[in-house]
Amino acid sequence: MKKILTLLCISAALLSCTDDDINPEQVFTSGPKVVGFANAFQTVSYFVDEGDVQVDFPVNLSGNGDGTTLASDIVIDYEVDAASSTATEGTEFDFVTTTGQLTLKAGNTFVGFPLIVHTGSLDPTMRTELIIKLKSASNNTVVDSKYTNFRVVFVGCQSLIAGNYTSTVTRVSPAATIVRPVDNVTMTSVNNFETMQSGIWSPGTLAASGEGYDLVDICGEITISEQNLAGIYSNLLRGLVTNNGTDGSVISATQFETTYEIGFTGNTVWREYRSTYTRN
Repeated sequence: MKKILTLLCISAALLSCTDDDINPEQVFTSGPKVVGFANAFQTVSYFVDEGDVQVDFPVNLSGNGDGTTLASDIVIDYEVDAASSTATEGTEFDFVTTTGQLTLKAGNTFVGFPLIVHTGSLDPTMRTELIIKLKSASNNTVVDSKYTNFRVVFVGCQSLIAGNYTSTVTRVSPAATIVRPVDNVTMTSVNNFETMQSGIWSPGTLAASGEGYDLVDICGEITISEQNLAGIYSNLLRGLVTNNGTDGSVISATQFETTYEIGFTGNTVWREYRSTYTRN
């Protein structure tokens, strides 16, 4: 581990670290008005019938240059990707409105995309998905290409992977491996978890508040969404782009595997990591 990494991690508010690289924090102070979903996907998990529940998924406004909000409404057009969606309207969900539009009111920085979820109708053995695509926005606003498509993942099967594990983590290139006898996996919400460590750094190297990464286990398929390294650095940790949304799997009641990469936005070099967790 380079000495610069240790010094850099002390100044986490200013800089970030990977194994060898550093990157200044990005300050987003200018640019066009942009709207997009807050995340690439969100899970909706119910294991008993709680009746019909309305769930709202935020669509955010950002990049207004001087940080001010807008003086007039933004109308956002959307459509459903019926060919890719596996969830059925009238079974897992219903739309609150069927206009194909959302209105982000003047003075606000987000608007919720509402769905009625039929909690007693989620599949108990496999996940289903509703794919929503933002098409355009009014008021000289552009749609964020990164978060144009949004997946609502309906889950009726509950994950039980929380626990204490031994983890074996391999960095693919340059090759290196670390074995951690203790790597706790904590449930943060239903089917959402956080590991204790990430990458191949020794415990305590990155952040005293926690060094792991967030993951979602849906019926044995693991997804790792893009997130800041250890939750605080400008470095990004995400599932491999080539994984097509499946970044690991539950092998058995005592073992699961993940694959992810660490790098920077706009950087062509992302380092790949493969982890195997075996329950202690």
